[in-house]
Amino acid sequence: MNMIKYSIIVGSVGMAKPFSKPNVSKVIAKGNDHYRKGELGPAMQSYNAAIKIDPDNPIAWNNKGLVLAIVGKYQEALKCHLKALELDSVYIDAISNIGMIYAKMKNFDEAMEYYDAALDLRPDHEAAWNNKGNLLAKMDKHKESIKCYRKALEIDPGYVAAMNNLAVSLTHIKDYSGAIELINSVLKERPTFAEGWYIKGKALIGQKEFGKAIICLERAHRLNPDFVKAEKALNILKKSLADDDRPSKTKTKKKKSKPKDVQEKMEADLQELSSEMEIIESEYDHISDHLNESQQKLFEAIGDDPVSRSDIKKSAGDMSESTLQRGLKDLEERGMVQKEKRGRFVYYFRSETLGAMDDEIIELDESDTGKKKKKKLSEPKDFSGLVSRAKSLAKKDRHVDALSYYKKALKINPYDEMTLCLKAQSHYELGEGDKAMSSVSEVLRSKPNSLPAWFTLANGSFQLENWQDAADCYGKILEISPGNADAEEKIEICQRKLGEE
Repeated sequence: MNMIKYSIIVGSVGMAKPFSKPNVSKVIAKGNDHYRKGELGPAMQSYNAAIKIDPDNPIAWNNKGLVLAIVGKYQEALKCHLKALELDSVYIDAISNIGMIYAKMKNFDEAMEYYDAALDLRPDHEAAWNNKGNLLAKMDKHKESIKCYRKALEIDPGYVAAMNNLAVSLTHIKDYSGAIELINSVLKERPTFAEGWYIKGKALIGQKEFGKAIICLERAHRLNPDFVKAEKALNILKKSLADDDRPSKTKTKKKKSKPKDVQEKMEADLQELSSEMEIIESEYDHISDHLNESQQKLFEAIGDDPVSRSDIKKSAGDMSESTLQRGLKDLEERGMVQKEKRGRFVYYFRSETLGAMDDEIIELDESDTGKKKKKKLSEPKDFSGLVSRAKSLAKKDRHVDALSYYKKALKINPYDEMTLCLKAQSHYELGEGDKAMSSVSEVLRSKPNSLPAWFTLANGSFQLENWQDAADCYGKILEISPGNADAEEKIEICQRKLGEE
């Protein structure tokens, strides 16, 4: 199963909260909190502590396997997930994760067996169908993968990850109009989804609509300046069209061959992209990307400790009984929360089993020499270590090096507010205002009143002497935090500078 989508298979079969050993539940919950923050070292310590208390706890073994897989220790991760499955033979998280590990190790036959086993247990599980489709796509069996994606969408018509992956497979069988129709549906809901614009650009190249393709690829790169594939594809396409415009006796021949060259050069990237999109769309640690407003309110009202239905309704605010009931049922079906009946009352709590993770966390360049590899392995791999290294480099004005560590940290926790702001600051120091803006925009999309984000924008604009932009941002800060002394001082300077112009 693609690395992140076993995220959705979150302990909804065969798993129950082990109330018989409450200390274990609390230790696992503490580990989960660390994991969601990208603090892999403390998370591992918690899971090891839970296993020491209760060696037969399948959830602790499964969650430990997730951390090991994140840092690329697939053999050790596999042992943990197999142990979890040994302890609970119908633990879908473990089954799915084993399939994912085998897929990462390119043992596709074994991976397929476990995906099929998951579907035998839950034939209506859209994530398992999607992940099976991902594996078939990696094996270049696109017609079969399409059937799996369609099955996933039959179960859940709004399943964005399956739409993305289906669109990619459709481009491989040259059904470009079908791919564009799907991606348009995704982009209608998520207009800032860079990968979606990239796929649409690829499909438009297939239809020989090169002008429109350039617009899509440029938008993908503008939305995410670090999206190397989009930039590379855009450059290839522009160069191809520029070459075609040059006077030549063989111009007709070149026009026939150039679009094919562009398409072939993008094909390999797209094959890899289908997996990356699944990671983006299935990251269930970042709930706001995947739940509607009422579901998100309910999930935030439910903690690791059991809470009653009436308390949930009180915390969630103004919500009708039908919305409450439907939202709780949806969260339960997704495996994100569990419930337990105690006497006449029902209590809800977040599922202890984590399910998903990101398989693109730490990438080691296989072309490096053994000596260089050894050096890389000694570098920090957990979130806090990577951020600490980046900040240290930034203090020494080594912002290019700092950015490489911020990017690695953001692969572990893509939505960390402070890391995105720190990354933006380094971009500003390098004079890369557009990239800085893109980084801060990631924060403001989910937290429009984030003071760190607005200060990053304001100070960056101030540093670049963009006085009007800086004044606007400091003005926004004063709306959020009236009387902020730093903002008041800086806005006065901006206004004075504007008056001098």
